[in-house]
Amino acid sequence: MKKLLSCLIFLSFLLLPSFGICEEARIDDVTVAKAPLKVSFLVRGAFTKDIEEAIKSGIPTSFNFIIELNKVNSLWPNEQLGKWEFKHTVKYDSLKEEYEIIFGEGNEKGIRTKDFGEMKRLMTTASSVAVAPYSPVRMGEEYEFRIKAELHTVEMPLLLDYVLFFMKFWDFETGWYSYRFIP
Repeated sequence: MKKLLSCLIFLSFLLLPSFGICEEARIDDVTVAKAPLKVSFLVRGAFTKDIEEAIKSGIPTSFNFIIELNKVNSLWPNEQLGKWEFKHTVKYDSLKEEYEIIFGEGNEKGIRTKDFGEMKRLMTTASSVAVAPYSPVRMGEEYEFRIKAELHTVEMPLLLDYVLFFMKFWDFETGWYSYRFIP
């Protein structure tokens, strides 16, 4: 039992430094178009060396984006007017030496590129995502977009999941980013 505990402690010290070095992922450069209502943003610090190597080795990886629209109320809790989720998924084809990025917004087909930098830009950028709230947005009232991003490696078959258990350490999520506006 002591050997097991000491092995676990040793392994945790080996893994912790790699987490401390990387930049923390965050939502940035949020812009809102008000007619029709669309939001654009990007995620900074999303790619660590381990994630880059995993993608280059062919492991499908997805960024899940969550957008909430709330009407800001001063005396009672904010009222949620809508919630949208979509994914960007990348798969590397080592035979063709190209990345295929699949967008979940529904407004674009997948894109193929051989450029690693272009793949990173496409994976971390959400451009003009249309949002249709449950009730109309009224002029002169305050609203808030809340945006969050999560990275999840794609689920592997049962046996591979046990062999590649360390992939779970690559999963991350940003904190909620708030953007208030008045139409």
